[in-house]
Amino acid sequence: MSQSPEEAVEYKVNEFLDAVNKDEVGIAYDMYRGKDFLAPASIGMIFSNKGIDPGSINEINIVSKEIVGNLAILKVDCGVSSLDLMGKEKDSSVIPIYFRLQDTEIGWIITRVSFHHPLEFEDAELVDIEVEKTSIDLIADNAVVISLASFSMLGAGLYLNRKDKSKKKDKKRTIDTSDAVLLPKESLSQYVKLVPAQQIQVGNKTTVDVWVKNFAQQPYENFAIKAKFGNTVDVESTNLFFDTIASGETAKKTWVVKPKVSGWASIEEPTVVFEYMGARYMGVLDPVWLQVQ
Repeated sequence: MSQSPEEAVEYKVNEFLDAVNKDEVGIAYDMYRGKDFLAPASIGMIFSNKGIDPGSINEINIVSKEIVGNLAILKVDCGVSSLDLMGKEKDSSVIPIYFRLQDTEIGWIITRVSFHHPLEFEDAELVDIEVEKTSIDLIADNAVVISLASFSMLGAGLYLNRKDKSKKKDKKRTIDTSDAVLLPKESLSQYVKLVPAQQIQVGNKTTVDVWVKNFAQQPYENFAIKAKFGNTVDVESTNLFFDTIASGETAKKTWVVKPKVSGWASIEEPTVVFEYMGARYMGVLDPVWLQVQ
């Protein structure tokens, strides 16, 4: 039996929040099209910054719902709890979240999420959803591309040459932590997330993504991160340089590593350094553990 629009939008919002609560940000991101979250990891970062960590949602209450045409607006009260070291509930609160959804060819999708104020229909930006094309469509679309293959190869060669030069330049750079104000990791972890790849295998290259979200009103300057890698892991470069991260921007850099033995491998002392409004700050995050098969 098909769902009514009312049932469909409620189900989508509940499904999204359930994925956030389970720390399945990739699943949550698949239900979303908009500008609030620029990448899967930014969903976890922003929700955590608003006081909603994985596993903390204990109640989802849809308090209002309005559907006009192919748009829907919902207000949800999330019951959120925090736990003490013994795993017992320490305190609880209710956090309101506002959602806007759009009905598309692939069903209802979430297009806006707001923690600050109710959403309106008047300022809604409709999103275009690309439906997966057939093989015949792909051949037709690529006809011009195929005829220009030689130019594409030339462009790719120039791009790879610039990329190689950039890598060589980064390898010569160093990260200086002297005279930096120490930040607690609890503060730093709100806007810096380290996300290892899944299904890591011995002898194969894998990645650990470093996501940074600048929630501040001014840019982060000379933002960089370094870490210690054990003898069981080869790494292309221990230092990652983001340089400038503008206010509101989400940026990503990636460690490329190659595990040499199965079991658990660790990335120790991930150390972040950056400048903000003329002062220099640093902090050390928790180790990242890689399960190597």
